[in-house]
Amino acid sequence: MKKILASLLSVGMALAISLSVFAQQSFTDAAGRSVTLQKSASRIVSLTPAVTETLFAIGAGNQVVGVTEYCNYPAGVSTKTRVGGFSGATISIEQIVALKPDLVILSAVMHAKLIPLLDQVKIPSFAVEPASFADVYRDIQTLGALSGHEKEATAVVTAMKNRIAAVHNKASGKGTPKVFWELWDDPLMTAGGPTFISEAIALAGGKNVFADLKEQWPQVSFEELLIRKPDWILSGTDHGDRMKLEDVLKRPGWANVPAVKNGKVATIDSDIIYRGGPRLADAVEALATILK
Repeated sequence: MKKILASLLSVGMALAISLSVFAQQSFTDAAGRSVTLQKSASRIVSLTPAVTETLFAIGAGNQVVGVTEYCNYPAGVSTKTRVGGFSGATISIEQIVALKPDLVILSAVMHAKLIPLLDQVKIPSFAVEPASFADVYRDIQTLGALSGHEKEATAVVTAMKNRIAAVHNKASGKGTPKVFWELWDDPLMTAGGPTFISEAIALAGGKNVFADLKEQWPQVSFEELLIRKPDWILSGTDHGDRMKLEDVLKRPGWANVPAVKNGKVATIDSDIIYRGGPRLADAVEALATILK
C-alpha cells in the first residue's frame, strides 16, 4: 500500500512540476503580448490557413476544433467547424465561444480587433504575422510548444530547412534568372523585398527584379519593368486567368519584355507561396523546377 501511495505521490508531483514548468514559459506573440497557458492547448481555433496547415503538420490536427472558410488543407480540415472567413469582420465570436477553445491563434494585423473581444470572454489568443522564412520557422516551433508538440515541430522545421538547402545548393552556380512576380496587372503590382515570394525566388536560385523595394506589395510602372528585363514572369494560380501567354502578348508593349518574348510565363499554386507555413518548402521546389 505504501508503494502504491508513493507511486501516486510521485506521479502527482511530476504532473504538478510539468504544469508549473509550462505555466512559467512565456511566449511573445506578433502583437507584442506575453501569452502564457496553464497547460498545452487541447481545443484550438485557427483563424489563418497557414496556422491550420502548421498545426496539422506538427500532429496537432486532432486538437483543432475550429477553422475559417479558407482553411482547405490538409484533407482532415474538412470536418472542422467553420467560424467565418479570413477578415476579422467575418469571424463569429459567438461560434468561437460555442466551441469552448482554450486557445485561438490569429493574425496580428487582420484580426487585431478580435483580440480585445476574446479577452472579454476570457479566451486566450496568440497572434502571428510571419514576414520571412525565419519567422515561419519560429512560429512553427512556438505553435509546437503551445500545443504540446515540440519534437514534431522541430522535425517539421528541420525537414523544411533540409529540402530548401538541397534546392539552393543544386541551383548554385547555374546562373541567376531575373524574375518578375505579378501580383496584379492593372494596376501593375508586384512582390517587394520583404515577402515570402522574394525570399523563395532567391532560395530557388533566382532574383526578384524588385527585391530592392521596401514595400511588400508595391505598384510599379511598366517602363521600370522594361528596364529591369526579367527572364521570367511568374504569378500565383489565383491570377492564372490573366497569365496566359497569348493574353500577356496582347498587352501593349509586353512583347518587348524578354520573359514574354521567350515564352517564359508561368504560375505556381498560390496557397503554397502565400501561406507562411510548412508548404513554403514546396513553393521553393516548384520555383526551382520552373527556373532550372
